[in-house]
Amino acid sequence: MIPIAGGFGQWREAVKAGRVPCPGCGNPLSPRGFAPPLGRTRGAPASIEGLGPGGERIRTWCRHCRAGHTLLPAVLVSRRADTAGTLGQAVTAHAGHGRNASQVAAGLGVPRRTVAGWLAQAKAFAARHAARFTGLMNALGAPLEALPLVPSRDPVRELLTSLLAVTGAAARRWGTLGTGYWERVNLACGGRFFSGSPRLPDYPELATPWPHNCCPGRESPGPAPHPSPGRQSRW
Repeated sequence: MIPIAGGFGQWREAVKAGRVPCPGCGNPLSPRGFAPPLGRTRGAPASIEGLGPGGERIRTWCRHCRAGHTLLPAVLVSRRADTAGTLGQAVTAHAGHGRNASQVAAGLGVPRRTVAGWLAQAKAFAARHAARFTGLMNALGAPLEALPLVPSRDPVRELLTSLLAVTGAAARRWGTLGTGYWERVNLACGGRFFSGSPRLPDYPELATPWPHNCCPGRESPGPAPHPSPGRQSRW
């Protein structure tokens, strides 16, 4: 799965032209038809940029890795029935404003059990990956002074602070790509915002800026700092 920002048509043409690299090896991806429409996603707009006229998603194939990748608009989160914005509102209300699961659920109109699951997964995600986002802050030139000198007892609150710094630094470097804040957060998380999976999200490694394959057709402003060897960047 590859999170994207931009229209269905431009992504379809970009894949056909070999301008979308494999997140695993960097070789050009090839078209492989379309994935069927997703089920209902709570909080999603009536029309989602990046999906086809019937809600279909673009499927691709890497001939080198022999692996398939589906392109998913950044407003949607992999294996979630809710948008990135809904998840972001929930964890912010809890970690930033002290609301409990029942209060958050009532405000969003979702079951309390669902919200409790999100909050538990958010804590696990933060504990696993907060350090990776701190490294990304440094690579993007975000001031580390944005982080508190004394670590918070709440890892989710610290992670939210890091995400704010990361997305702010990325937007100053490359613009917002026409996306909202939580969509950019989901791009940084490789489309797996607060994923409950122990698998590491496919973090942008900054080998190339995100317009290279997050928003085809945009001119790249030049190479970004590279914090570590690895995959090509979604940023």
